[in-house]
Amino acid sequence: MSIPPISSPLPIAPLPPTGGAGAAGAAAAPGFGEALGKGLQQVSSLEHKADALVEDIASGGPTRIHEVMAATSQAGLAVDMLVQVRDRALEAYQEVMRLQV
Repeated sequence: MSIPPISSPLPIAPLPPTGGAGAAGAAAAPGFGEALGKGLQQVSSLEHKADALVEDIASGGPTRIHEVMAATSQAGLAVDMLVQVRDRALEAYQEVMRLQV
């Protein structure tokens, strides 16, 4: 009984360049700073939206109370999540600073 050799099902493609002059045309993946900046902008816009709805309902505008409650709850949750991300980033920084070199 003979056993056939194992062959590769697909050809192996070369890896793309990871840095240097060859990577200048490739789009860079967004970093943590960019993601954090976008998150801050989103939290800020949610807070501004909630503030505008509160002002509108306080001045007798057509805004309904359930819209205000939903917007303020969403803004509060966004701030809570931002605080958690900040705390985790600070913990990670402190852990790196405690490493023995």
